[in-house]
Amino acid sequence: MNRRSEPALPRLNRFLARAGLGSRRAVESLIRAGRVCVDGVVIAELGRRIDPTSDAVTVDGRPVSWPARWRVFAFHKPVGVISSLRPQGRQPCLDVYAARHGLPDGAVPVGRLDADTSGLLIWTDDGDLHQALCRPRSEVWKTYEIVLAGPLDERALPLLREGGVCLDGRPCLPARLTPVGHDGRRWRMFLREGRNRQVRRMFRAVGAEVEALHRTGVGDIELADLPVGEFRELDRDETASLMICAGLRD
Repeated sequence: MNRRSEPALPRLNRFLARAGLGSRRAVESLIRAGRVCVDGVVIAELGRRIDPTSDAVTVDGRPVSWPARWRVFAFHKPVGVISSLRPQGRQPCLDVYAARHGLPDGAVPVGRLDADTSGLLIWTDDGDLHQALCRPRSEVWKTYEIVLAGPLDERALPLLREGGVCLDGRPCLPARLTPVGHDGRRWRMFLREGRNRQVRRMFRAVGAEVEALHRTGVGDIELADLPVGEFRELDRDETASLMICAGLRD
């Protein structure tokens, strides 16, 4: 059997996506636009199988390859920093932190935290893991510490806990919510969705305003005592746990 037709070899679109070039849809656009070459030949076939160990793949003339090993990092995002690798106006972005830590090429943040939200942001150069964690149906639990401007009305609790809040015309999934302290302002929330500014909008929908928002966990990965603005690389067990949460392993 010709090696290029062996089922074990990845298709070109999956190869590019896992190499961090974007979603499957995004990399397929690159292929259709004639920007992808294999061994110097422009490839138009989305399902072309390649051998990552021997085929020379380029996008716009720049080599693309898989790393020797995939890496995953936890990052403590500060308040006031936007979740982008490119500056937007005068707000600081993430590229400075990535460069200072020496993250590998292709490592990008998974999802985003608003500029006014701090806490745990996962980074990886594994395109499969990145896409799986961002996929809505993965329903990876995330943990948030919340401070409200005033005490939460107890009548709001069933709405938040039982999927009674609608955003963008769709009900939110039920959330877990527990009080922290006794003043009614501090809460710990476990959420398995990731809509735009969802936590703040959910509380606003029940008449409460979020004063401070801090993410402390993604799946089984916890921020713990990681200093603000710093990274730490996940170990093998933590990475495996995250992949199980994302549905990439049993």
